[in-house]
Amino acid sequence: MELHLIHWNSTLFGSIDEAVGKPHGIAIIALFVQIGKEHVGLKAVTEILQDIQYKGKTKTIPCFNPNTLLPDPLLRDYWVYEGSLTIPPCSEGVTWILFRYPLTISQLQIEEFRRLRTHVKGAELVEGCDGILGDNFRPTQPLSDRVIRAAFQ
Repeated sequence: MELHLIHWNSTLFGSIDEAVGKPHGIAIIALFVQIGKEHVGLKAVTEILQDIQYKGKTKTIPCFNPNTLLPDPLLRDYWVYEGSLTIPPCSEGVTWILFRYPLTISQLQIEEFRRLRTHVKGAELVEGCDGILGDNFRPTQPLSDRVIRAAFQ
């Protein structure tokens, strides 16, 4: 699994929609996820996933600090590159920050994510689609002339 923390530049743009496709508009912090011990910081999220299992559902998390998802300060090695969104419209101009070390979450926590659905509850599914949110990744794109910088040696 990969976790994305998506940010938009509210100094330059009035909304995320305005920021999409613009230079310095969007920054995404990306972390790969591996199964291991429970992640206490992510527990606030995984505990409410059953309430938002279907598309269109929302829930406010009363006390969640996204900083708890970042690696230990001693493990904050990362790569930076200018890329694009991974979902349509796949707009360019996204600054990607990809952490070198993965986030570790428990098997039970990842199972909560695997229960998420791509459709509204009760909706008729397209033939051959089980409605499970998974394998929803964009194929690897050519590097082209992108420069990848590392914040470590």
